[in-house]
Amino acid sequence: MDRILGYLAMVYIFLPWRPIVVLVAAILFVNINGTELYGWQAGLAHGLFFLPNLVRHLFDGDVLFKATNCTTGYLVAWWIATVGSCLKDMTKSYETGECLNGEE
Repeated sequence: MDRILGYLAMVYIFLPWRPIVVLVAAILFVNINGTELYGWQAGLAHGLFFLPNLVRHLFDGDVLFKATNCTTGYLVAWWIATVGSCLKDMTKSYETGECLNGEE
């Protein structure tokens, strides 16, 4: 048990603070309700927080990363924001040399 707590402490210490802030923001501000009808403005917000909500969905299947009851405008805005935010994260990690394979 002490070994597991030690590993968790090491992960917490070396984990950058930005993902934690984004996850907290996703929990507080962008919690998706499955029964509410969402428009294009919500599609932009949900698309921008796609990755944090996807991580939350992997740990808790009740958390949605995309609304089930939505308009066509929501779908268009969600795809634009999702692709834009994912491309931004990928190009940012490529420019700083933080690629997955360790090469620049």
